Amino acid sequence: MYTKLFCLFGLIFCMLPVLGCSDATDDDSDKITDTVDPSFQLAPNFTLLNTELEEVSLTDYQDKVVIVDFWATWCKPCKEEIPRFIELYDEYQAQGFEVVGISTDDVDGRLKNIETFFQELSGEGHDINYPILLADSDTIQRYQVPVLPSAYLVNRNGEIVKIFEGAQESKEIYERELKKWL
Repeated sequence: MYTKLFCLFGLIFCMLPVLGCSDATDDDSDKITDTVDPSFQLAPNFTLLNTELEEVSLTDYQDKVVIVDFWATWCKPCKEEIPRFIELYDEYQAQGFEVVGISTDDVDGRLKNIETFFQELSGEGHDINYPILLADSDTIQRYQVPVLPSAYLVNRNGEIVKIFEGAQESKEIYERELKKWL
C-alpha cells in the first residue's frame, strides 16, 4: 500500500517540473483564465495536513471567499506571489477572506524545505500569515493544476469563480476579482 502511494506521489511530483513554473508577466496572454461554465464549478474538497501536521479541509472555510494557491519552494514565480497573498490576507480577512497555500513540494524533506523557505521570506520582511498545507496527488489531480503557481478563487458558495495561472504582475489583479465576491 505505502509503496504504491509513494510511487504515485513520486510520479506526480516528477511531473510538476515538466509542467514548470509560470510567470504570466512573461507574455501578453490574458492573465486570468475564466471558468468555462458560467454557472461555476464546485471547488473539489480536500483534507490535507498543515505544517503543524493537523488536518485542514476546504470545508473549514465554508461561507468565506478563499484563494487556494498551489505553489512550490523551488518555484521563483511562486515566491514572488506570496507577498501579494500576505497583503491581501491582511487587508481583507476581516471581510471573510482566507488564503490557503498548498505546497506541492516533493514528499521527501518537504517540511524542512518549507521551513527554510519561510525563513528566507521572513528575512525579506514577509511572514506568511495564512495556513500552508501539504499537497497530495489526489488534490493536485482533482484541481487539474496546469502550472505553478496556480490560484483558484472560491466564492462563499464553494464555487471556483476564477483561475489565475502563473504569477500575476500585481496584487491589484487579485484584488479586482476578490472584491467582486466579498
